[in-house]
Amino acid sequence: MQIVPSTCYECDANCAIAVELDDSGEPIGVKGPDCPRCYVQIDRRNHPDRLLYPLKRSGPKGSGQFERIGWDEAFDTIAARLDHTRQQHGAPAVAFFAGYTKEARPQLQRLAHAFGSPNYLTESGCCFSATLVAEKVTFGARIKTTSTVVSSKTKGILNWSTNPRGSIPPFDGHPLANRKPGLALVVVDPRRTPLAEQADVHLQLRPGTDGALALGFHHLIFENGWQDQKFLDEWCNGVAAFRDYIKDFTPERVAEICGIDEQDLRRAVEIYATTKPSQITLSPTATVQHSNGFQNHRALILLPAVTGNLDREGGNRFFSTKVSPKPIELFDHCLNELPPRIGDEVFPIWTRYWPAGQSMLLPNCILDGQPQRVHSLLAMGINTAMWPNSKRMEQALGTLDFFAVSDFFHNEATLQADIVLPAATNLERPALIAYPGCAYQGELRYRRAVVAPKGEAKPDAQVYLELGVRLGMADQFWNGDLEACWAEAGEGIPEEIRAEVFTNPDGVTVYADIIEELVEHGFLDADRSYRLKGINTRSGKVEFDAEELKEAGHDGLPVYREPAESPLSTPERLADYPLVLTSGARTKFDTHSQHQRLERMRRAVPNPLVEIHPTDAAVRGIQDGEPVVVRSPRGQVGFIAKVTDKVKAGVVHCTHGWRGANINELTDDRTLDPISGFPPFKSSLCQVEKAAAAERQARPAAATGITQPADLSAAA
Repeated sequence: MQIVPSTCYECDANCAIAVELDDSGEPIGVKGPDCPRCYVQIDRRNHPDRLLYPLKRSGPKGSGQFERIGWDEAFDTIAARLDHTRQQHGAPAVAFFAGYTKEARPQLQRLAHAFGSPNYLTESGCCFSATLVAEKVTFGARIKTTSTVVSSKTKGILNWSTNPRGSIPPFDGHPLANRKPGLALVVVDPRRTPLAEQADVHLQLRPGTDGALALGFHHLIFENGWQDQKFLDEWCNGVAAFRDYIKDFTPERVAEICGIDEQDLRRAVEIYATTKPSQITLSPTATVQHSNGFQNHRALILLPAVTGNLDREGGNRFFSTKVSPKPIELFDHCLNELPPRIGDEVFPIWTRYWPAGQSMLLPNCILDGQPQRVHSLLAMGINTAMWPNSKRMEQALGTLDFFAVSDFFHNEATLQADIVLPAATNLERPALIAYPGCAYQGELRYRRAVVAPKGEAKPDAQVYLELGVRLGMADQFWNGDLEACWAEAGEGIPEEIRAEVFTNPDGVTVYADIIEELVEHGFLDADRSYRLKGINTRSGKVEFDAEELKEAGHDGLPVYREPAESPLSTPERLADYPLVLTSGARTKFDTHSQHQRLERMRRAVPNPLVEIHPTDAAVRGIQDGEPVVVRSPRGQVGFIAKVTDKVKAGVVHCTHGWRGANINELTDDRTLDPISGFPPFKSSLCQVEKAAAAERQARPAAATGITQPADLSAAA
């Protein structure tokens, strides 16, 4: 038996693993962190439903009828069809999309831009990027990335809608998963998570009201004189206008908006503001997947600035850039030589800071030609469940002139494709990994394939190099040599450590230069990098009232607006949809939809669940474990009821990423956040009914206008 070091890629944490091989070289075991995702990598490799050969559609789109073809035919077909679209409609009419996995993104983006299309899109159109852009506009730096890194100096934590036990490896063992003795803890979350049960105060807010709650925090901090006035005077812009705006966010009003107790609010603010240093821990998406999520996130991230906890050890540290590979994506060529990206026309603040187009607009581009027309699509790891009103995205894929995709398994997206390609798993492909790590420390390593791909599967990155060759760009694509491609990316790594990065399976730890620079300039505490580098925003200060936003036609202040669909903003809908719908809480047994087919994971979470409070269940005659239907103005989907007081009364939470029970068939695709373009996955309205009653109704298919019977197969 042989043991080979590698890294996991069941999420993007890139944890070190050891893979056990039998005498034939076949992987038979994985040792790594105590994480169920880690253990099932071999299950995916050997799954009987895995795609192993290139396929060509042989029946109508969506029929699931495909025939096996060879790679030469697949490459020739894709290259010819993409080039045909370029000749007929121009290169921007071809879009390129990257979902999971992320490791081949540099090669796909390079292919898009070398082809002449600016329209490289990713799943970051609804994940993480809005927090980054909000933080860049406000601070000129990221803080979410470092917000879940533990410091021994932290005395208090304000946990804002993130549950480490379900979202941050190693889950139950993560330092933030349990409250430490002597640590003050406030939790903000619509659900009563295990961490919330340990908190001094749990603010169980109505989903989508994070901005109002944050502004209520600010109101009380200034009212009680708990602000760091020296920092505000020296390093902040627009504070006077901000203070004037928050006067209306009194504890009474905020408690009413958020559905919380006023005294709990007052106590929570005092704990956070007077315990120094305190750190806010953040989710990458929970605060921004709302119709006003960008400004909501700005309101809450300004709390460390007001209290003097910004970029200080024990508070919220700025994320510092470290050594990283050489960019090979040709994004500079995109910016300087190619037409505007999808989203430049609508969300220019977001695209200014994010190196891709806004993928949430893709259905509009395909179906309506707005803001640009897309005729063909090349994608990897795409799933219609990622889009709000998912049936509309499914319809859009079915109307494309040409669509090719790579994946491990079929899903609703691949069934609309003309060509489907089998993707190699992380055990079967090499990659140069740059893990960002914490504020000042990161990791670089080159992961080699542990085993040859099964069947005829290929690494996604290899596919894009070979397509570049077929499109007449061999010199730009290393003549199809993936090792040479990664070697050129490695040229961005200093020569003194480059060889070790490529030869040491444990990789190399790298550090941000800013730490040494601070010490060299006499700042021995090695934090508050702005004392040396300044604040990298338009004003050179923390932006409470951002000129950059005002110039783009938005509010400079983090103005609160009700969710576009809520009990307060659309009361006329309450008769039909009286419950607030939220979704997407993480568990350690899945990364979005990636582990749906793996039996060991499904034993832990066998059903798609809708959590509903006992009071709300009782008036509907719903019992725990019973099939139910969740309805919204977009349609209806079957789930299994989980009756629990861990969810707030008047609110229901649905699991996401389930094939056959896709909650995003019910979410709104019309009211995207006006700055980021993010959809309101986590705050809208719905109704929940017993399945038997719902079967007597029909749902409108928003994409087509056709009336369809409710699909209850997932709840059966």
